Formats: sequence, C-alpha cells, structure tokens
Amino acid sequence: MRSLKNLKITKSIESKRLIYNESILDKIDRYTNYLIFGALIYFSIVGLYKITPSANSDFEYIIYSIVLVFVLYSSYCLFTEKRLKEISFNIHKEEAKRRILEYGKKYHYRISNISNNLIYLNEPINSFSFLDEERTIIIFCKDQSVLYTVIKSGMRINAPVLFSQHIIRKDIRKILHQEKFTLTRKKSYFDRFFNDPS
Repeated sequence: MRSLKNLKITKSIESKRLIYNESILDKIDRYTNYLIFGALIYFSIVGLYKITPSANSDFEYIIYSIVLVFVLYSSYCLFTEKRLKEISFNIHKEEAKRRILEYGKKYHYRISNISNNLIYLNEPINSFSFLDEERTIIIFCKDQSVLYTVIKSGMRINAPVLFSQHIIRKDIRKILHQEKFTLTRKKSYFDRFFNDPS
C-alpha cells in the first residue's frame, strides 16, 4: 500500500503538488508504472507502423489507435496524480470543511488525518480483482479554495486514477457552491451514464 509519510502540508499547498517522503517501494512502484506505460506506448506506435494496408487494415488501425489513446491518457494521469487541482468557493473555510466532512460521512468514506488544513477521504475500490485496493481523496483547505488530488493504492501496484477523478471534482464543486447545502443519493458510475433521474 502507498504510504504518504511526513506529508508536508504547507509546502504542498504552496507548490500545489503533493510533497512527502516517498518510500523505496513507492519509488519502485512509480518507475514500474513508467516502464509499463512506456512499453505500451512503444508497442502501440510500432504496431501502427507495421500495419500493412489492406481491406481489413481499418479495424487494426482503430484497435491500435484506441489502445494508444488510452495508454497516453493513463500516462498523463500517472504523471499528474501528485498535482493538486484547485476549486474556489465563496463560503467560509470552516463551512467548506464541514460540508466536505458531511459528504464523507454520508457516503461512507473512511475519514482520516483531519487537521486544520488537511482531510483524507478513503474508500475501498470495488474491482474485479482480489487485491485490497483503496482510493484516497486528499483535500487541503485554504481560505477561499480547496486543493485536492485522488490517488489509488494497491497491494502490488499503484495504478493511476483514470475517470473517477472527474466525477469527484464535480461532486466537490457542487457541494462547495450550493447556496443551501443538501446531500442527495450518490449516483453510481452507471447511473451517471444512463441519466438516472434520482
């Protein structure tokens, strides 16, 4: 599991980037990810160049292109996972923290490391693997904004968070910009795609 040892809160807020003492295992994990994604990019590009034009080559181009776009996006997520994204608001800082904590409690996040400027919202990932994986939303509170990032921890490899980070950004923005703060039923990923009205 990834461990954020000695997370430097003030420096992270100032640089808008997670700054902490990275363990040897975390460094090995990060470079392993770089190696895997680099190899996938290389083989995707080589595969595109090696396609011989024929009646059926369009399908091969489509497959290799989809793989290449997905791997490039995953690589981008990996390289930017330590970068903190900012959401500004017009309410009091303590009210923003209260809303975030209520959001975490309502949707059964495991809330940890609450300090004056830092909140962790942890949730297990329902994946098809038997590995113990967890997604963590790290939120730094400033006077008129929050800085946040989403990281994923696994037993063997810490793959980047791909799509849920956009849904989490939308949720945080919504709760911080509501005039009258109310929480509704949290939609699953499938609800969002199929426009469930509830």
